[in-house]
Amino acid sequence: MKASALILAGVAALVPLAAAHWDFAAAAEAPRGFSPPTTPMVLSRTVIRELGDGKQIVVKRSFRVQFVAAPDGFVLTGTPIAISVDVPPVLARLGELERQRSDSGPFPLLIDRGGLIHTTASSDPADAKARQDARQTATGMIQAAAMPDATKRDAVGMIGSMSADSHSSPWPIDLFTAHDSERRQHRSVTLSDGSLGDIDVLLRVGNWLPCGMPALFERIITTNLAGTRRVSREVWSLEPIVGA
Repeated sequence: MKASALILAGVAALVPLAAAHWDFAAAAEAPRGFSPPTTPMVLSRTVIRELGDGKQIVVKRSFRVQFVAAPDGFVLTGTPIAISVDVPPVLARLGELERQRSDSGPFPLLIDRGGLIHTTASSDPADAKARQDARQTATGMIQAAAMPDATKRDAVGMIGSMSADSHSSPWPIDLFTAHDSERRQHRSVTLSDGSLGDIDVLLRVGNWLPCGMPALFERIITTNLAGTRRVSREVWSLEPIVGA
């Protein structure tokens, strides 16, 4: 793999993680009187990564969550209940590996009185090792596969973000309180080879629940690096459990 390809693959994997740390002024303006539902709900996160040939990798994980009152706010507990993985046929083995990978999510989440995500529990060392092993296995499978170099490069670049934990790819702090329908931030970057690129992050919120929390939160990251344009999306959805 050429040096420029390695640079692009590495940046492609890291960009969504770095963008997650960007500060948005509106995120600090939490509404007063945050009062989440006391009944269980379903919280889903869908990660969509665009490949160079226009195809996509789509991973959706769903959790049964519940807000529990705590002295400093709330604790959000969560249990995995479903996963779906959609990948191009040439990456079928990578998709199967992702389906088999255990992911308990960032739970428990600590939520302050204003509804902002304050912190998460410490990572389990066993989970961290499992993610590392999965990355190594998937990388080896891709490098040995009979596929175009461009597809292979894209797939390697996706592995890091697909198996990242909540500490390296944190969820938006105002996931449960966002009230602006749309926010955007743009940034220019310099790659290690001296070439320039740019990153655009768009946050969209909509379909508020009766309790005031957004039912849909979307983060769209568009990168223009080394003459290549990529779009990555993360979508969080929150809905009541029917009959709960």
